[in-house]
Amino acid sequence: ESNNPFDPFGQQQGTSTATGSGFLIDTEGHMVTNNHVIEGAKKITVTLGDSDAVYDATVVGTDPSTDLALLKVDAPSSEMKPLKLGDSTDVKVGDPVVAIGNPFGLDRTVTTGIVSALQREIASLNQYAISNVIQTDAAINPGNSGGPLIDANGNVIGVNSQIATGTGSSTSGNVGIGFAIPSNTVKDVVNQLLEDGQVQHAYLGISGATISPQLADALNLGVDQGVLVQEAPKDGPAAQAGIEAGNTAVTVAGQRVMAGGDVITKVNGQDLSSMEDLIAAVNEAKVGDDMELEVERDGDSRTVKVTLGSRPDDSSSGSASSQGGQ
Repeated sequence: ESNNPFDPFGQQQGTSTATGSGFLIDTEGHMVTNNHVIEGAKKITVTLGDSDAVYDATVVGTDPSTDLALLKVDAPSSEMKPLKLGDSTDVKVGDPVVAIGNPFGLDRTVTTGIVSALQREIASLNQYAISNVIQTDAAINPGNSGGPLIDANGNVIGVNSQIATGTGSSTSGNVGIGFAIPSNTVKDVVNQLLEDGQVQHAYLGISGATISPQLADALNLGVDQGVLVQEAPKDGPAAQAGIEAGNTAVTVAGQRVMAGGDVITKVNGQDLSSMEDLIAAVNEAKVGDDMELEVERDGDSRTVKVTLGSRPDDSSSGSASSQGGQ
């Protein structure tokens, strides 16, 4: 039973019981679901397959930054029918997919569709960006949270986690745009939870704005792409390495930015085209890794080596489209 006030699929009113989906990954009873499905729960119960038997489950660990949770289901081994986690880097736009879950409490519902887009970015409930998210048009609705997105070979390629409801929509139902956390992220999180009971994510310690042509011209940045550093907390890895944040608030083409900070143009020798690229690079790194940034300020270029730290519990960064934090 859960009283979670925030659910990316929309809250079910008038009940203290939250329903969601999940799937077994082994015959020991380990089950993957979304963190927001079980957050705040006093008791978790699970039904498996087409049986109506109800089993108790306990939380092995959670990772709010990727909205994932690992449960342990107390059920007979004969009832365990695990699914295999596939390689989400093999997924292509147009691939057929199947979503399985409990939309609106209608258990054992199967919907089909295709992979609509790749490398999307969504925000977790603690406002960190989740990279390489899979977009699908398979119908998913409230109650599908935590369920598997399965490819034509029967492998799980993602965990259905959020939907877009459309601007001004008063409903939280399916409009053909669903987002699934990629299976490779799930593998990493599950392995860390099984080993340590917690998950560490690399942390650079900046929020930044993607440089657009309008921004470059208005601020006379001298570069046509990269990331303009907005904030760099003084105790964060970037600030410790000498990265400086903006200090003057300006509005350019309706976008409020902090001018006067460093411009990051390359990450580990690769051209940087957006904040999303920088977030993805950090998400793929590990705590303690060295990240080499090419930085410009006042026409001078320099290379800065940042040793990535461990991510704090939450982020106060802006939206992930033009600005973000990492």
